[in-house]
Amino acid sequence: MVDKAGLYGGGLELTCILYEANITVTAGTSVFVENGALGKNSYTLGTEISEGDFVGIHVDTANDYDSCGGLPVVQLADATTGWIGIVKSQPVWHKIPSSTQSSWDSSRLSNGFFRIATVTFPGVTMAFKSMSFETAVTSGAPVQWDISGDGFKDNTTTFGGVFSFHDASTTQENMLIGVGDAGQQAGGSDADVAGYLMVA
Repeated sequence: MVDKAGLYGGGLELTCILYEANITVTAGTSVFVENGALGKNSYTLGTEISEGDFVGIHVDTANDYDSCGGLPVVQLADATTGWIGIVKSQPVWHKIPSSTQSSWDSSRLSNGFFRIATVTFPGVTMAFKSMSFETAVTSGAPVQWDISGDGFKDNTTTFGGVFSFHDASTTQENMLIGVGDAGQQAGGSDADVAGYLMVA
């Protein structure tokens, strides 16, 4: 965790969707307020993210540009994906679910059942919307521009300072492209995810 009072320097700041695994909704006892009864639920997050936490890019096929409204999806950093950003603001609900959410998919994203926060990306200098050229781009993957295809394609595990914040499963699909010295996480199943090293 990073102390906000000790957070110095710059970096790109983006509003991000927080992947916090399952959201468990527990119905509470109704309480009476001035205008009548008010039902109160409690919420438990599988991997709660807080202000000051290190986060990495969340890798999932559901995280395409259009489903996410152009916003990147980040998760609590771990040794598999590393870290690429620091949560700068207190997370807030986009929309509060009325029932338990146990899957991460396009339906949950379209319903807005997640929290959002401002994330600082120290090594990322800019981001822009572009298009994919192939069907195998995953979130966080290093990419390269293909002149003949007029789009970005996966660059396997070679990081050249450009990566995709989003998954692209079809050609000519929207993506948010990040540019900067974001490093490359080594090891683990997501060895091609842009980010800085982290050990367990």
